Amino acid sequence: MPLHWVSVNANTGDIITDLTNLRPGGSLKRTIGRHETQTATLPLDGAPSNWRTATRKKSVFLVALEETPGVEQGVPVWGGMVTERSTTHAGDVALSLVTAEDYLNDRYVRDRQYFTWPQNDIVEDLVTRYVATTPYDPGLPLRVVKLPGANPVRGRTYLDADDKTVFSALDELSGVIGGPEWTIEWEWVDERRLGLVLYVGARLGAAPPDGIGPSSWFSLPGNVQDAELTEGYRRGEGANDVMAVSSGVEDARPQSYHQQNPIDGRPRIEFRWTPSSSITQIETLNEHARRALEGMQHGTVALAITATADETTPFRLGDDVGFDLTSPAWPDGITGTARALGIEWTDTTITPVLDVTGIEGID
Repeated sequence: MPLHWVSVNANTGDIITDLTNLRPGGSLKRTIGRHETQTATLPLDGAPSNWRTATRKKSVFLVALEETPGVEQGVPVWGGMVTERSTTHAGDVALSLVTAEDYLNDRYVRDRQYFTWPQNDIVEDLVTRYVATTPYDPGLPLRVVKLPGANPVRGRTYLDADDKTVFSALDELSGVIGGPEWTIEWEWVDERRLGLVLYVGARLGAAPPDGIGPSSWFSLPGNVQDAELTEGYRRGEGANDVMAVSSGVEDARPQSYHQQNPIDGRPRIEFRWTPSSSITQIETLNEHARRALEGMQHGTVALAITATADETTPFRLGDDVGFDLTSPAWPDGITGTARALGIEWTDTTITPVLDVTGIEGID
């Protein structure tokens, strides 16, 4: 899947120029609810005359377009804002990039209160109010799409004095039981302008219909070139007794009840943390602790698979994919279905980062 790079005005989405000789420093990566970094090199030999404008830090995104047969403009698959630019006597420009999710760390929530709002609506209001470009506030050319599905109501109070970024507000909201998932993708607005879309919902991606397996499969032997299973239970990765605490108010420090899974063949492993500042509701802390226990009671289990891109059926972030892997390390095979929580790709390969917690034979 050949990639073609363009420089895009971060405020308006207008295309500044083509960067046909840009070379990324490795695979491109996207992850649900997170920002990802990348490096790139722009040789000055062959660069456009306005290369300085096209690589101006915190002013432009460099967007990769997948050249797809029958699609004239190319499909935008990844974009990174320039955060650092280095030039040398050798004639190359070294660039550091970060995906659009990181911009939410540059914007702060003011005084705002939500009484029993649907959680997707809270996300939409925060992003529209504090992140998106308006006639009075230069931000990103960003719109919000709320996905169908569960949309439970929440109560949240934000104060300007708490210095909470939009990213931390969304991250906290996503960290409770049933909290929303979100990611930012690119779209064409017109033939010379790109825009950003924040998708939010109970689940990103799709599960296969009942009785039908995933459309995208990874097989070894087969389309898989490399596979790695990583299992961890280091401090902060695994626990069977979890408590969420708050910074509190004055002398009071609200904390959740202990959320436990003590009968798992391990001694008690405790974990305490503060999911967000100034949480006063015990039930909110309980929701955070229950969500954390779900993710930590088995430790971390990640299956990274690198496959040949042109032999793999396309899938989206959050989709279920299937895998069937046999090797000397897994003589009985590892077979199952898991969600792609992250995706990495190059011109020739694709790598889903899978959540395989609970897959039989992996503990």
